[in-house]
Amino acid sequence: MTTQERDQIETASQEFAQQLSVGYFDTRPKIDITPLIGKLTVEGMRAYGIVPVSIEDNKLLIGINSQSNRSLLEPLRQRLSGYEVTFVLTSDIGWQRIFNRFTIAANQDILESGDFEAFAEQVATLEPKYMFEPVAQLAYQLGASDIHIEPSADDARIRFRLDGTLHPIITIPKDRYDLFTSDLQMRAGVKWGSDTPQGGRINIHAINAEGDEIDVNMRLETIPSLHGQDVVIRIFNLSMQYLNLDNLHLSPKQAEALSRAVAHPRGMVLTVGPTGSGKTSTLYSLLNHLNNDQVKIVTLEDPVEYELDDVSQIPVHSEDQQMFMEKLRAVLREDPNIIMIGEIRDADTAKTALQASLTGHLVLSTFHASSSSAAVTRLMDMIGENPLLASSIRLIMAQRLVRQLCDDCKKPYKPDKHELLEIKTALSGLPEVSQPNYDSLKLYKAVGCDKCHRFGFRGRISILEQLVVTPAMEALISRSSAATTTQAIEQAAIKDGMETLLQDGIGKVLAGKTTLEEVYTAVGE
Repeated sequence: MTTQERDQIETASQEFAQQLSVGYFDTRPKIDITPLIGKLTVEGMRAYGIVPVSIEDNKLLIGINSQSNRSLLEPLRQRLSGYEVTFVLTSDIGWQRIFNRFTIAANQDILESGDFEAFAEQVATLEPKYMFEPVAQLAYQLGASDIHIEPSADDARIRFRLDGTLHPIITIPKDRYDLFTSDLQMRAGVKWGSDTPQGGRINIHAINAEGDEIDVNMRLETIPSLHGQDVVIRIFNLSMQYLNLDNLHLSPKQAEALSRAVAHPRGMVLTVGPTGSGKTSTLYSLLNHLNNDQVKIVTLEDPVEYELDDVSQIPVHSEDQQMFMEKLRAVLREDPNIIMIGEIRDADTAKTALQASLTGHLVLSTFHASSSSAAVTRLMDMIGENPLLASSIRLIMAQRLVRQLCDDCKKPYKPDKHELLEIKTALSGLPEVSQPNYDSLKLYKAVGCDKCHRFGFRGRISILEQLVVTPAMEALISRSSAATTTQAIEQAAIKDGMETLLQDGIGKVLAGKTTLEEVYTAVGE
């Protein structure tokens, strides 16, 4: 909703208040609800259609909206005999947002216990057009990355992806699903009921842990299924303060390799891995690290996920390859110091990125490959035999995301013989100085507590492998042919000192950050 649209709503509400001969209250300025919590229950607010908006001594200001049952207001005044009550009209959307904040405060026990049945009961009483706001608020508060809405013959399931794992939250009847998704249609500006996939954007005002309203951007994707539109809403809920290199949990060796790679004024630095492995967040962290008044940074992104200060971000549609290449060539003519390409998807983009990296630009991008060595062979397949490829690559960093154990409840245990053998086998290629003391190894398991909503995990961390293009690696790539295997490149990289994804993951297991199961699932072992 634009500022102009909200202004129109508030003006209409003010005029309606005059018709009703009641005061008008603008909810847009920040309201501190802390002293108001406990004055009325959420159930009572919903039943009466009211929200407290101000209290001073015993003077209580209560907001109503256009849907409130005004015949209930005088009996409510009698029930609140200890207060001097005044009713004021708010806009419907302003009322709903204030109500959501009280709902979140009341739901704190639910969040801590991980029991979502009470939340589901509350949402079930709302009109479908008001359902998305509390669902989205809860998703944001839990730190969910996605909301999945999945229809079946009789109902629709809503699940959140939390730390990479889907969790059922509520189920709604099919008729309410239809109205609920109709509201999403209007919010995202998409054509509902289409037999082709649709995409759009949604913006909400979420309440953070401090009680402040912040803008949260969401990307909505739909695809027609047997019983209706299957919807996935991705939540861009990371604050820019978290997009920095410190939050990548790099070892000193990894941090040094990355810093050395991006210190060059030219060359390519790639992050590789499957969808959802944190590649884009790593690029944003790098951009924040590199951004200063002496450099010009331009990005080409589909879509722009986070807005960066002092960076020229250009939205592109990668499906329109001709337009994408025109924009990329136009960017090169502006001669930026650093170019970020959201993803290298085809040979033309790969060749242009290669050329840019050789002509005085530092090029950052993501690439789909299972490992850093697989990325080299894929690039060779895309670009063809090109002796300049090796000299253009500074670093290829493969990564995965694993769930991080909750520090408040994780439980230590001694590994069994099978686990010990797996760890020894995985770390066998490391130098002796990097080997742990196998006689005193201690691992940790997930338990669950209030702090982690009973999941046993809280947040995610990256596991990484870095293929640094040393002189020996450059010589291998330069003389390689199409027959060169990923395995040959990986063996050469390990000889140069590369730790594999599995080895880095095992290292984080031994540090008590995650579990063997998480690492095996992420790496595919």
